[in-house]
Amino acid sequence: MRRLARLAAVLGLLLLAPAQAATGWEQLSDGQREVLEPMRQQWATLPGDKQDRLARGAERWSQLDPQQREHARQRLDRWQRMSPEERHRMRDRREHFRRMTPEQRERLRERAEQFRKLPPEEQERIRQRFRELREQKRPPTDEERKLLGCEPDEPCKPPKPPKEHREPR
Repeated sequence: MRRLARLAAVLGLLLLAPAQAATGWEQLSDGQREVLEPMRQQWATLPGDKQDRLARGAERWSQLDPQQREHARQRLDRWQRMSPEERHRMRDRREHFRRMTPEQRERLRERAEQFRKLPPEEQERIRQRFRELREQKRPPTDEERKLLGCEPDEPCKPPKPPKEHREPR
């Protein structure tokens, strides 16, 4: 009977341990508390892992300069306006990007930068060619891949239009 009581006590302590790992409001830095002020009343009721994630996010936020914060706000606003399907596609693309090798990611960044440097008419011509290929439901030929700037061993995807030229959703 004593063994069972000890086992129950140990299990109880193990179950309570994650709650103790939570970050108390007083443990937050001034910058974190300022960012998280809207959550102050419910802070103690949040699970410990969520408190820790929020504290880390608030720390990163407090270290951003004003321009970076504005960019983050715009991205969050865009995310919130997306449909569930768009969010799902975005998560899939992010996961695909993360699975790329560092060399593939760097090549993709370089190609995107080259594309951004093209005149708007040339960008639109390339986008139009991708739309035509998509409508034909066929991959580009080797010659088309070369014209569109696609690497032989990578998927050939159309570049995104700049934000100011995108169609409203």
